[in-house]
Amino acid sequence: MTTRRLDELPAEHAAPILELLEQVRAAAAAPEGAEDAWAVAEAGQARIRTGHKAARRTLSAGQCAAHALRLTAARDLARTADQAGHADHGAEAEPWTRALAQAAGPIGSWDWDERMQGALDLRRTFKDLPEPLPATVRPVRAIAAWLTHAGGAGLIAPTARLAALVLDEDPSAEILAASWYATHGVRLLAELTREGGPARGAADADEARRRDVLRTAVRGVHAARIMSKTDLAAAAGITRRTLDAWTGPTRTGAR
Repeated sequence: MTTRRLDELPAEHAAPILELLEQVRAAAAAPEGAEDAWAVAEAGQARIRTGHKAARRTLSAGQCAAHALRLTAARDLARTADQAGHADHGAEAEPWTRALAQAAGPIGSWDWDERMQGALDLRRTFKDLPEPLPATVRPVRAIAAWLTHAGGAGLIAPTARLAALVLDEDPSAEILAASWYATHGVRLLAELTREGGPARGAADADEARRRDVLRTAVRGVHAARIMSKTDLAAAAGITRRTLDAWTGPTRTGAR
C-alpha cells in the first residue's frame, strides 16, 4: 500500500502557525524533569487530516490562538466589571465579547456540529452591525470563521489568520501559557494522574516533586478557564481544599 505524500504547509501560513506555537510552548514550559508528560499531552491532539504536513501542530495552533483571544476577552470583561464597580462580569461589555469569553466548549472541540453551532452563536452577536465594524469584533469574526472548519485544507488559512492576529496583539506570557493548558491541559492531567493522585500524609522527595509538577498543571488548567473547580479537582485527583490552596495567591516559601 502506498501513502500519499503530503505537501509542506504554505510558507505564508506556516510562519504564523509555527511562531505562535513556539511562543505558547515557551510560556507553558514544563518543569524540569516533567517534559515527557507535557510532550504526551501535546501528542494526544486529535488526528485530523489537513492534506498537509504538521496537521497536529496546525490544529493545536488554531486552538491555542482561539483560546488566547477568548482568555483576553474574559480578562477584559473582568476589567470592565471592576471599572463599573460591580461583580456582573460583562454587563457593560459588547455582546460579542461576552459570547467569545464563554466559547471554551466549541473552541476545544473538533466535532463539526459543535463547532458550527459555536460559529453561529458568535456570528449572531455582530452579523447585523453596520460597516465599519468595531475593532473588537475582529477576533470574534476570525474565530467564527475558523470554527466553520473541522479539518481538511480549508482549515489552514483561517488558522494562520488566527495565529497572526494573536501575534499582532502580543498577549502576555500568562495568556499564552493559559492557552496551552486550555488546549492540552485535560490530557496533561490524565497523564500525570495515570497512577493515582498525590499520596496522602508525609511524602518523600520523589512524591513531593510529583505533587509540585501536578500543582503546576492544576494552576495552569485553572487559569485556562475550561472547567469548574469541582471538575478540576476530580480530574487532578485532589480535594477542593487542596485545589483552593494550590490556585490561591502564592505565598513566599509556600508548598
